[in-house]
Amino acid sequence: LKGLGVRSIIFRKGLAVDGMTLHTLKEDGYKAVFIGIGLPEPNRDSIFQGLTTSQGFYTSKDFLPLVAMASKPGMCACHSPLPSIHGTVIVLGAGDTAFDCATSALRCGARRVFVVFRKGFTHIRAVPEEMELAKEEKCEFLPFLSPRKVVLKGGQIVAMEFVRTEQDSDGNWREDEDQLVRLKADVVISAFGSILSDNKVREAMAPIKFNRWGLPEVDPETMQTSEPWVFAGGDIGGIANTTVESVNDGKQASWYMHRYIQSLYGVAVSTVPELPLFYTPIDLVDISVEMAGLKFPNPFGLASATPATSSSMIRRAFEAGWGFAVTKTFSLDKDIVTNVSPRIVRGTTSGPLYGPGQGSFLNIELISEKTAAYWCKSISELKADFPKHVLIASIMCSYSKEDWTELSKMAEVAGADALELNLSCPHGMGERGMGLACGQDPELVRNICRWVRQAVHIPFFAKLTPNVT
Repeated sequence: LKGLGVRSIIFRKGLAVDGMTLHTLKEDGYKAVFIGIGLPEPNRDSIFQGLTTSQGFYTSKDFLPLVAMASKPGMCACHSPLPSIHGTVIVLGAGDTAFDCATSALRCGARRVFVVFRKGFTHIRAVPEEMELAKEEKCEFLPFLSPRKVVLKGGQIVAMEFVRTEQDSDGNWREDEDQLVRLKADVVISAFGSILSDNKVREAMAPIKFNRWGLPEVDPETMQTSEPWVFAGGDIGGIANTTVESVNDGKQASWYMHRYIQSLYGVAVSTVPELPLFYTPIDLVDISVEMAGLKFPNPFGLASATPATSSSMIRRAFEAGWGFAVTKTFSLDKDIVTNVSPRIVRGTTSGPLYGPGQGSFLNIELISEKTAAYWCKSISELKADFPKHVLIASIMCSYSKEDWTELSKMAEVAGADALELNLSCPHGMGERGMGLACGQDPELVRNICRWVRQAVHIPFFAKLTPNVT
């Protein structure tokens, strides 16, 4: 960014670094800010106040990093043994993190793992794969329980007490103090998510508004906060549930930050997310090619093969910058084909016909299974959208003047810039008197070219492969 003349700052430990705040950033002339500091503190219930790992209590932010350091030594130089977990474990929560903690606890030696959550199974936030994995590994699920008390004996956790939660007719969740549940446990892992409790960080984000969960109010489309120049995403945005979604928040916000900054200078930006391209002197070099009266924007294109098997694939190639394309070879409807699978057959060019010494194999992918009408319509649409790109129609007929005349005229009327006469491809069409059956005879090639020259005005070339003997 700095190389492009953009002033940027990356915060590693939140906004409140060296007294830096949104207010000071604005005073320094920054036009837009993206906040993606995450939620660094675990959401710790008050009943866990003062408990430590030595007593058998972990938060997910304590436990999972220990597991990661031990199980992924290649990613971390500080290799350490897995945490030693014994006996019965209670994991509190119903998200992906809670199920990660549950399955990890089993791998760390737990004999039995309970996953306890306040609401029912329909309110589980974890992806189905996480829940299924926990089931397979024999974790036990206990819904409708809200934690009330941690029971200690000799300074160690021995049990937890819960009350039953129920939903009333208005959809509100209530805790029934008369229904008390006590579970014996040796270890408790709290995975109730994360929060932002650092007042210095919250003060640094003034004057943006916070919602009832203590997070910035964020527009889910633009990722803007209540301050139009401030954007937020990831955990602190309160929208993303996974790392992938958090990354996407940044990509999404970057587009709307671009639109916002351009609007400050009266520049209209398309509503379609498409950032401007970067240009360098190399982009000024002309690599166009002229041949047979046609100007190719560049010498890179798709041959008449699998990459050009459909109109949409050619369109994608043009959008990506390819200069020309030759369609998959097509024919009249009476010569339509159906491809076979597998397409590899024994060749007959040299050597034994059988055994490890046989000379060759052939790929007998045939011509396009799509109709001439499909390809002619595709050519018209592609030329309308990409008028500067060269589109060549590859066609094939048997040795018939009427057929070659009809098909070549269809392609020309559709808007093809040139024709490829497929006269020698060895793809199983010889038995129909097409392809290599024509290409093997110079007289047939000469006559077909004369018929096509009489029928159309656009350039064409006769495709003669090395298979012509």
